[in-house]
Amino acid sequence: MDFINLPILAISLILVISILTSLVSKRANIPLILVFLCIGLAFDGEGALSIFPMIHQPNIAFFIGSVALALILFDSGYQTNLKNYHKTATPSIALASIGVFLTALFLAPAAYFFLGFTWLESFLLASIISSTDAAAVFFLLRLGGVSIRDKIKTTLEAESGSNDPMAIFLTLSFLMLMESSTTAPVGFILVQFFMQVGIGIFGGISFGFATKQLVNKLNFDVALYPILILGCAMSAFALVNLLGGSGYLCLYIMGILIGNARIKAHYQTLRFQSSLTWFCQIIMFLTLGFFANLQELYTLFIPSLILGVILLFVARPLSVFLCLFPFGYTTKEKLFISFVGLRGATSILLALMPLVKNLDNGSIIFNIIFLMVLMSLAVQGFFIIPFAKACQVTVPLLEKQASKTEIDLPDLTDSYLICYQLSEETPAVKGEHIPSWAHPVLIKRGGISYNPANIRKLKAGDRIYVFALSEHRASLLDHLYGGGQYVNNISDMGDFVLSPDTSLAEISYLYGLQIPTALRQKSIRDVIEEYSSDLDIGDRFGLGNVDLIIRKKIDGVVSEIGLKLEASKIPPSFGRRFTLKKRT
Repeated sequence: MDFINLPILAISLILVISILTSLVSKRANIPLILVFLCIGLAFDGEGALSIFPMIHQPNIAFFIGSVALALILFDSGYQTNLKNYHKTATPSIALASIGVFLTALFLAPAAYFFLGFTWLESFLLASIISSTDAAAVFFLLRLGGVSIRDKIKTTLEAESGSNDPMAIFLTLSFLMLMESSTTAPVGFILVQFFMQVGIGIFGGISFGFATKQLVNKLNFDVALYPILILGCAMSAFALVNLLGGSGYLCLYIMGILIGNARIKAHYQTLRFQSSLTWFCQIIMFLTLGFFANLQELYTLFIPSLILGVILLFVARPLSVFLCLFPFGYTTKEKLFISFVGLRGATSILLALMPLVKNLDNGSIIFNIIFLMVLMSLAVQGFFIIPFAKACQVTVPLLEKQASKTEIDLPDLTDSYLICYQLSEETPAVKGEHIPSWAHPVLIKRGGISYNPANIRKLKAGDRIYVFALSEHRASLLDHLYGGGQYVNNISDMGDFVLSPDTSLAEISYLYGLQIPTALRQKSIRDVIEEYSSDLDIGDRFGLGNVDLIIRKKIDGVVSEIGLKLEASKIPPSFGRRFTLKKRT
């Protein structure tokens, strides 16, 4: 039975080691997928081959990677918020299509001159490495205690989730050209591209709608809904691929539709998807790490380093600046988006395809791509947080997220049980009136559970549990119990808190400010929204000797304004500065 027990023991131990190393990754701000790759690389050798004899078969590794990547993309779509996506849809699509093509176009000449490849091989290598993996970036940003502007974040999330099909199409096209004895007509390649995109989009919309209807009309045990959704997703992936479409694009769109719809067991599915995605990432990167060869990597380090530098400082920035030129992004924002172009899962997976096709330089291409991904994750991963701060694209993390559990019972399908950790600045602790429908059902204080009827006053440190019968009431509860749970130091967010519906005439009366007549009857919200539709936390508006600062947003709408009595002449550490003035 050793042939069963030994692989199980080895896989289990490697999984445990990989997860435990996340503690090191968290403290050192190292991308976790870089850790997984290195662990897989460390286990390379005769010992690993004796336990996993099939691991060095390109077809097996490609199959494992393809399934894992499909599930990761579905989860990426499932967690995409459409409310924010529509603002950045056009630039994201430009980056995911034209940007990928331009990156390959600018990198291919470097591969031709420094590696001695043919032009087709050079474009194949450049196409493989042309797509990005932003999942590692946001993992690092969360660990670093910072967040980036909604506009930049959604642009990067949408790009990374939708640019894989273009990279896959380019890779398959150049593989087809290399395998063909005669040059394939350009028209045929374009037809293949539009088939992949068209069938992928149609399949994603169709299967997404059908899955939503199926989930909501059938009654199962709650634990079965995530598995049903998973089965529908993988069925869609396989069928769309069989029809000549892009299964990856199909799953991403399907995930967006289901994740933004009202479905049963939404939060159970979300947690299931998150765990499954982590498992897929570990398995995929460990497998790809096993497949690499340390000796071959060592001999290709210098050319890989040269190509990595050209990709980071030439090809990616040029493609980003050209694609985003019409969309009003600032230079600093474009620089940050350029720097965030980490390479990851898709690139290494596509690098297996030349090996699967038995191309002459297939092994060299795989190892160069592997090294370029390692370099990208290491260099960009270590410097992403200070670079985000230098480009002033960060916003403060104002509040800890409340724990929300969906209630899946008859007549309560839109209800939630929400847990809040109270602080000194929580409105309910400071004495704000609590409506009868918003009373807690349980209070934990000092590790002891109390009946709310026996507690006269809430205190900082209390953990409370509240029922919300709708999304609307959940947002009201967030304002009542969630306010003030500050993670960052926000001493620069204003001396007083105002409603955005306060008129400038009231501010003028209270603080003795000279307000232009044309602005006096307008509210703060009316005036600031005239300056920009892309307002975010930390943005400030100079008004005489005071600053008006955006402190809080709910569902993308400004809900809280800070007023700082003495406007600072020093540029803010986060946010942008505007000046309110009379319009002509």
